[in-house]
Amino acid sequence: MKIHKVLSLILIILALALAACGGTDEAVGGADTSGGETAVATLNEDYDDALTIRNQLLLGIMRLEGTAQAVTAEQAPELTTLWQAFAALSDSGTAAPEETEAIQNQIVAVLTTEQVNAIAAMKLTNTMLQEYYVETGISEVKTPEPGVTPSSQSMSSLSQEDREATRTASGNEVGTGTGTGSDKSDALFDMLLELLAKK
Repeated sequence: MKIHKVLSLILIILALALAACGGTDEAVGGADTSGGETAVATLNEDYDDALTIRNQLLLGIMRLEGTAQAVTAEQAPELTTLWQAFAALSDSGTAAPEETEAIQNQIVAVLTTEQVNAIAAMKLTNTMLQEYYVETGISEVKTPEPGVTPSSQSMSSLSQEDREATRTASGNEVGTGTGTGSDKSDALFDMLLELLAKK
């Protein structure tokens, strides 16, 4: 099962890398599932103190929880795989911006138009992100540089299988204790994976 997950992550990364060669847009919008009747909002960074698109998606998806637009059980597995691929690319240190942007676009494609509209309407900022850290009790709250998310110490709430899949996909050996990808994982990313695992 572990090998299957790792191979799936590698295939997704390769497919997304190829898709990234086709070019991308500045703003990210969801697929229009309403037959063209509703305007599609786009996620952008064109307002004061705006979060990066990545962090808008991370925090936005978590803020949708408990609303009519919350991520469904059907969306959760695909989103988990895409976020793990995103982390693996980011941790590799060799990912081109086009590759990570392609994964962001795939994440948005999994979301409904209504979910993307709701996240865009939140106009999420770095200040809001810091407030979220305080609300959720993350012990180390520092004022980050714009677009930088504080890191947690571990992915302790994730299953061993998910930690190993992420670590293996990012190129770090499993079980050696020397991998830096999972040891310095992003707090917001960890929280989202925990949320998706509960679906």
